[in-house]
Amino acid sequence: MRARRIREHSIAQNPSLLAKLQNPRWMVNFTVETGETKIIIELPPEEQLESAAARVRPLILQDELTYHAKVMNALLYSGNASNPPEAAIEALRTLKKEWAAINSKGMTRAYYSVMIQEGDGEISTLNDGSLAFAWIYGDVVHADPERRQAGQVFGVEERYRAAVPMVVRLMVLAMYTLRIIEGMTEIGVIPDLGDVFKEEVAVKRTVIELKAQVHVAEYDEDGNLPKPPAMDEKYSAEWKPFAEVFTPGPSDNPSNSSRKP
Repeated sequence: MRARRIREHSIAQNPSLLAKLQNPRWMVNFTVETGETKIIIELPPEEQLESAAARVRPLILQDELTYHAKVMNALLYSGNASNPPEAAIEALRTLKKEWAAINSKGMTRAYYSVMIQEGDGEISTLNDGSLAFAWIYGDVVHADPERRQAGQVFGVEERYRAAVPMVVRLMVLAMYTLRIIEGMTEIGVIPDLGDVFKEEVAVKRTVIELKAQVHVAEYDEDGNLPKPPAMDEKYSAEWKPFAEVFTPGPSDNPSNSSRKP
């Protein structure tokens, strides 16, 4: 269900954007007249990636039930118990290695490292993995002071830039794992999971309409409302139907009002 929620995210729903963000590209702009060189990097709005990071977060925390290592161990256990083709087991082992390569401590460099020196001070160096998790744990889903301090000198923009491909990579792995789970379920390798593939996992409507019975009541002198009835009880006389209280009567119709000269 967590993986399904990840698949419903706006970034995941856009395959071209997903591929673009997972493999970051830099455009080098050189101006002949001035000799100036610029590196141009396009990033999604931070709020969009922030919501994606919140959705993948339970997959990278060891104390969560959805921690990727626990999931992969369960899939391998189910796979081995059902004696599927060796190719299927090998695919699971490969996927487990890809998950394990995501080091939440940020010790592994994915694409690059950054060096910075303020004035004549010491040179600080940090890889993009550390910067990414400094943004995830220090700026977004937690307020981890140690994580944030490690990447503080580089600024939030640098931390965010490193986090983009990392979060998207986690999304891709989650969706690929989901496809494997769906396939294993179809052939009976995984036990019946109930309604996990049918239950709604994300809110898609921005305007919600609900058919309902609405009753209103007046506050007493102490500022209290009458006690509402239990589910199997009727409303007391103190509670009036909404339509009875707020529907305009004949005297409220402007067409019936007399005009004064």
